[in-house]
Amino acid sequence: MKSIASELAYFLRGRARQNLKVLALYCAFLVVMTLGYASVFRYLMLHLEGREFSFIAGIYWTLTVMTTLGFGDITFHTDPGYIFAAVVTISGVLFLLIILPFGMISLFLAPWIENRLRYKPTLSLPEGTRDHIIIFGMDPVIRSLIPKLVSHQIPFVLVTPDYAEAVRLEEEGFRVVFGRPTDAQVLRAIRADAARYIIANLTDPENVNICLTLRGFSKTPVVTLLDEAEHQELLLLAGASQVIPLKKILGRYLATRTTTQGAMAHVLDSFGKLQIAEFPVHGTPFVNLSLAQACIRQQTGLSVIGIWERGELKAASSETILGENSLVVLAGTSQQLDALEQITGEQACDDLIFILGHGRIGCAAAGFLDRKAVPFILVDRQENPHCKEHIVVEGDATGRNLLKNAGIDAGKGLIVTTNDDSTNIFLTLTGRRTNPHIRIVSRANREENVEQLYAAGADFVVSNASVGANILFNVIESKESIFLTEGINVFRCPLPPKLAGRTIAGSEIRLRSGCSVVAIEPVDGSEVLVSPEPETVLTQGMGLILIGSSRSEETFHQYFS
Repeated sequence: MKSIASELAYFLRGRARQNLKVLALYCAFLVVMTLGYASVFRYLMLHLEGREFSFIAGIYWTLTVMTTLGFGDITFHTDPGYIFAAVVTISGVLFLLIILPFGMISLFLAPWIENRLRYKPTLSLPEGTRDHIIIFGMDPVIRSLIPKLVSHQIPFVLVTPDYAEAVRLEEEGFRVVFGRPTDAQVLRAIRADAARYIIANLTDPENVNICLTLRGFSKTPVVTLLDEAEHQELLLLAGASQVIPLKKILGRYLATRTTTQGAMAHVLDSFGKLQIAEFPVHGTPFVNLSLAQACIRQQTGLSVIGIWERGELKAASSETILGENSLVVLAGTSQQLDALEQITGEQACDDLIFILGHGRIGCAAAGFLDRKAVPFILVDRQENPHCKEHIVVEGDATGRNLLKNAGIDAGKGLIVTTNDDSTNIFLTLTGRRTNPHIRIVSRANREENVEQLYAAGADFVVSNASVGANILFNVIESKESIFLTEGINVFRCPLPPKLAGRTIAGSEIRLRSGCSVVAIEPVDGSEVLVSPEPETVLTQGMGLILIGSSRSEETFHQYFS
C-alpha cells in the first residue's frame, strides 16, 4: 500500500501536478460539450419529430453516440437528425477516443515510465570523496542549513532509506544516496570515514544506532539533534561528538529575550570577558534622550552597538533618540554592565513573565527563569505530563479574559511557545493589544511566518529552523561565533591587511559593512580590549571581534578580506 501511495504521489508534484490542471480544464470542456449536445438533442427531437425526452435521456444518448456504442434504443428519423448524430459521433471519436487517451499517455503515463526507467537511486559515493557533510534526516532545520552550505561551497549529501523521498529530493536538485543510515555497508559506501562531519537528525534511538555503528570503523565527528534532554548522556556514550538539545536552547533564548529588567538580567551571551547585552529603555531615566544626552558610554564604559527594532539591528549615532520601546544592544564587561544596573536600579523580582505553552520549549523557558529567580506565570490548556516541576494555569490563552484575569496588565514579558504558528500569531496580537508595553518573544516553527509574527507585534521572533541551522553551521565551520537571535551574529577574524595602520573610525568598518568592532585582541596576546575607543589604531596581527547581521558578516569578508 505504501509503495502504491508513493507512486501516486508522483502525479501530485512537479510537472505532473501542472498537467493535472490541464487535464481538469479538458474534462470541464468535455462536460460542457456533452451538456450542450444533450440540449440540442432534446430540441431537435421535440421540434423535428414531435418526441419529448428528459435531459437525462439526452445525456445518455450523447454519451452512447460519442463513445460509438450506439445502443440504438433512441434514434433520429429525419435527415437533420442524422446529420446531428454524425457530428456528435465524429466529436466523440476526436475528443474522447483520440485526444483524451493521447493526452493521458503523453502528459502522465509516458513521463512516469520514463522517470521510473531513468531514475536509479545512488547507492554509494565515488571513491576518493572526502571532506563532505553527511546528513541523515530532512526537516526545516536542514532546509535552512543547506543554503549556508551551498553559499560556502561545502559539499554535502543527503542519505535516506525512503525511495520516494530520494526521488523527490533528487528532483529538487540535491545530491542523494539511497540507503539505511544504520547499515555499516551504507556508511562505508558514503565514505563516512573520510567525511568532514556527520549530522544525525533522526530519532534519538536511530541516532544512537548510527553513532555505535560508525564508531566500529571511523572516528568522523558526529553532531546530533536531541529530542529528549534526558537522552543526551546516552548519545555521548554512543560516540556522538556533540549533542544539540535544540528545544532546551530555544527555551533559553526565548526566556533570555523576554526579561525586561536591568542590563545584567538579559546578557545574551559572552565571548571571553566580552558580554553582549540588551538594554530596554522603557522605565529608565534614558527615555526620549539622544545617545549623546544619555552618556551611557561615559557613565559605564559600555559600547552601544545599535538599536534593535523588531527584527532589524540599526546602527546608532549620537543623535539617535532612545524611545519608549527602544532596545539598545550593548557590548562590554560584567563590571560595566554592573554600573548600568546601578543606574536602572531594577532587580529580578521586578519582572513578571507570562509563558504561553507548556511543551518542551515552554518548560525549558520556565526552568531558565526559575534558576534566575524571575517570577513567571505558565499558561496552557492542560498540564505537560512530562514536566511536574511547574504549576500551570489551565485554560485557553486565545480568550482575552484568561490573560486579563491572570494579570497580564502587570506583566513585563510574554513568551509564546506553541507548536502552531497561526496560534502564536493570534496570541502575539492578543498580548500586544492587551498590554502595549509588554515585551513579546515568539517562537516560529516555520521561517515563512517570521514576518507575520513581527507584524502581529512581537519584539523578537526565534525560529526553530534558523537557530538550529546556525548552531549546526558554526559546529561544522568550528567558528568562534555566537548565535544571538534572528539577525545578530558575533564573529572573530584576524585584522585584514588593508586595515593595518588605520584607526577604528578611519577604517569605516561600520560604514562599509554594517558591523561594529566590539573588542580587539592585541598582538602580544595580552588582555582583550573591550569596547575600544574610535581613535584606537589597528596594527598588523591584531584580532577583531565584531557584531552584526549575517549579511553584514558576509559583506565584511567580501570587502575587507
